[in-house]
Formats: sequence, structure tokens, C-alpha cells
Amino acid sequence: MVKTIATTALLAASLSSQAQAQPDAEGYPRRNVSITVPYQPGGIADSITRKIGEKLHQRMNRAMIVENRPGASGSIGSTFVYRAQPDGYTLLSSPSSPIIVNQFIQKSIAYEPEKLRSIALLAVAPLVLTVRADFPARDMKEFVSYVNANAEKIGYASNGIGGNAHIGALLLMKAAGITGPVHIPYNGASPALLAVLSGDAQFYIDSMSSALPFVREGKMRILAVGSKERSSSLPDVPTFEEAGYKGLVLTTWFGLFAPPNTTSAVVEKLNQSVNEALQDQDIVNQYAELGLQVARMTPNQMEATVAADRARWRAAIEEANIPGN
Repeated sequence: MVKTIATTALLAASLSSQAQAQPDAEGYPRRNVSITVPYQPGGIADSITRKIGEKLHQRMNRAMIVENRPGASGSIGSTFVYRAQPDGYTLLSSPSSPIIVNQFIQKSIAYEPEKLRSIALLAVAPLVLTVRADFPARDMKEFVSYVNANAEKIGYASNGIGGNAHIGALLLMKAAGITGPVHIPYNGASPALLAVLSGDAQFYIDSMSSALPFVREGKMRILAVGSKERSSSLPDVPTFEEAGYKGLVLTTWFGLFAPPNTTSAVVEKLNQSVNEALQDQDIVNQYAELGLQVARMTPNQMEATVAADRARWRAAIEEANIPGN
């Protein structure tokens, strides 16, 4: 009898705890929401999060407090959210790498990215092929010919081993039949871009938003973009597919995630608010200035996109035999 009462009490306490951790969507949010960005302030992920956070504040009448938790290529901030209560008050705003790449290039991570709840896609950033303004090739055909003829003199920059820039370059070289260039990894996009500008590296693939300021200053050129369609920011630059590489679509994305076991009702409410914010004209204009694209999705559509990208990038990492670190 005593055992039965104790068991019943424990079960009631457990159910009460779950009820507190998983609020009903009708009253959500009842307090301010924390959004973790797993990178330093001032980057593109931070900028996107703050722009969307302002719009969510207007729609949900609660402050969206952005907290930067950088380190370990995004794994520290991602782990923090993964371990948080699934109550909708601690969210993760992250680019794709911590969600689809880190588990394959880091020997040990303390979170399971596939268990994070997909809420909404915040932005899509086409990856672009960038070269210095005086690079001899003017288009993709000339680029491939020049690189293959001078492979021993060519190095390509990346923002880190196994990142979007590294894997994107490998996928491009495989599609174009390029062999020989040396990979030169740097600690971030800024030093990688500076390496191309200084001539220490000859080309770099990364998000358009990183390269656009240098392109507008006439210091760099973009030979092709990785989206399915041309970018409104660079309407005269062809896609990789238009340049003859069918199926070569290279993009990175930024998404909003919640801890495992967050209720679907809360996820759906956040998804609706984000998708409404993405329709605001000032967001559309700001995204265009940054070379970003809007791609509204349901949580299920986003989850499928994340899973497909994870499988694709995993295959590329394994084929390239990129070691864990």
C-alpha cells in the first residue's frame, strides 16, 4: 500500500513537471524567450536572429533575448539548447553546420542534432565562387580550364575543415573534374576572404553575404552562385547549373530550433509567427541587401530539408575522408 502511494505520488510529480515544461500554445509565450546564437556577435547568424527577434517581439508581445554562446564551431551553444527545458523559452538560431556537419567532423559532441525540433527556416544563403578581381578567368569555363592547367599553383581557402566552404569546394571540384588545388583552412570567413584578397589563396566558396561587400568595392568577383535561380543581388551572375553543372546546388541556411520533446503546438505557433515576419517588406529588403533569400517552410518541410542536407553533406565528408578533430 505504501509502495503504491509512493509510486502514485512520483507519477503525479512527473506529470506535473512535464506539464510545466510543456506549456499550452494558447498562452505561449507567458514570458520573454531566450534565443541562443552559437557564434560571436556581429556575424550573419547574429544579424538574422536579431532582425527576426524584433519581428517576433512585435507579434508575440514578449522580448526575444539573443544570447551568444560561441565555441567549438557552434557545438557549445547547440549543446546548451539541447539540454534546456523543452518549454519553448530557450531556442537555438543556427546556420546549418552545427546541425548537419559537426557530428561528422568532431570526434565527440554532447548533443544529438537530429533530435532538435525544427521550427522554421530563417534564411537561405547561396554559396558563391569568389576570386580576386584580377583573377585571369572571367567565367566558369575559363575558371575550370585555368585551375586544371595551373593546379600546382592553386589553393582554395575555407573557413575551417569540414565547413560549408570546404565541402562546397569539394563538391564543385568533383562536378567540374578539377584535381590538384590545395586546401588552405582558416579560422573563419574573414581571414579566408583576406587570404584571397592577398593572393595567399586563389578561390573561396562561401555564403554570398560574406563576399558581397568586397564585390561591391570592386575587390572581388563572383563567378557563379549556388542557388537554383539567379540571385536578385547579382542578377548578371549565372548559377552553377546555368554554367553547365546540373544538380550542383550549393546553399547554406539559418534555422530556428527547439530542444527535443518541445510540443508541436508551441513549434507550430513559433513557425507561424516566423513565417509572418518573413513576409514583412523590410525583412525582404534587408535580406536582399545581404544576399539572403526567404524560404518559408512548415516544421515538417524544414525537418525533411535538414535530413536531406545531413545525408548529402555526410556523404561528401566521408568521400573526402575528412578526419574528425
